Amino acid sequence: MKSSINIVVIFVVIHIGQIFSACKKDNGLSEDLLNLLCKSRKLTQIAGLTRKTIPAFTASLTTQKALAAGEVIKFDKVWLNTGDIYSPSTGMFTVPIDGLYLVSSSLMSVQGKHLHCHMWKNGQSNVGAFGTGWSQGTLNAVMDLTKGDTLSMRHGNSSGEVVYGEHWSMFSAYLISK
Repeated sequence: MKSSINIVVIFVVIHIGQIFSACKKDNGLSEDLLNLLCKSRKLTQIAGLTRKTIPAFTASLTTQKALAAGEVIKFDKVWLNTGDIYSPSTGMFTVPIDGLYLVSSSLMSVQGKHLHCHMWKNGQSNVGAFGTGWSQGTLNAVMDLTKGDTLSMRHGNSSGEVVYGEHWSMFSAYLISK
């Protein structure tokens, strides 16, 4: 069986080499492939928005914090905030335009403690993250959001839990498409 796999791998490598060799001989083919790649990249851009205007933010927590039940976590170090959509003073992300967004968060617990958190959308609990003993609870959600929606990360209903800072805990979102 191993020899059959080796033969297939060798065949694929030779075939790829022949394709690259043909591309070098035919500049027209290389340019066609490059043009196709550029056109495909333009199709993935969001109409009317540029890298500097696509809504996006990333924020992290600088210090560890003991959390009260239901407390909004305020990520105080803002690394990116295109469109001023995240408020470190409230911990809220406010959606600036309708669209499909990727929202993510990682929250690290401290040694010997559990950490229960949820993402909240418009005042209602959504997906959750759990960590225990220096582990990170992580969530990634693709969400269809409407202008004016608010999202935040909140602690669960237990008390005595601590979220670790030093940039190990973060909250982030960006527009994927309109």
